[in-house]
Amino acid sequence: MNFSRRYPLNVPGKFYINDQCTDCDLCRESAPDNITRDDRIGHSYVYKQPENEEEIALVQEGVEGCPTGGVGEDGDRFDWTSEPIMDWNEHMQRWDHKVRFDLEVPVVSYEEILAEDRAAMRKWRTENTPSLWRRLFAKIKK
Repeated sequence: MNFSRRYPLNVPGKFYINDQCTDCDLCRESAPDNITRDDRIGHSYVYKQPENEEEIALVQEGVEGCPTGGVGEDGDRFDWTSEPIMDWNEHMQRWDHKVRFDLEVPVVSYEEILAEDRAAMRKWRTENTPSLWRRLFAKIKK
């Protein structure tokens, strides 16, 4: 999970939701006392970090059940005040949303994050595509 992609309304702590949220409602249903929805754009975020074992278990259910891997559980490893965040204002403009966030931490350009994603995908394809094609052709030859 890429911590720089965390949604700006998450409160600091172990759990957070990133830009992969599809608004499926699973995490909110699992942990309604900790996760809510930003109705302006249809995106979940952690508004209260869990305070007891029951709340932790419910948020963890959301982590494990998230179909996109959009709920992170490593936020306690980062400094929320200095760790860069994706420029959500730039990202929202791409979708014609009029929402603005007051980002008080260093910002990483959305284009820079996309470039990192593309590089990671090229690397993955390089490492995995040849073996995939070999497996497919091996099945065809049989």
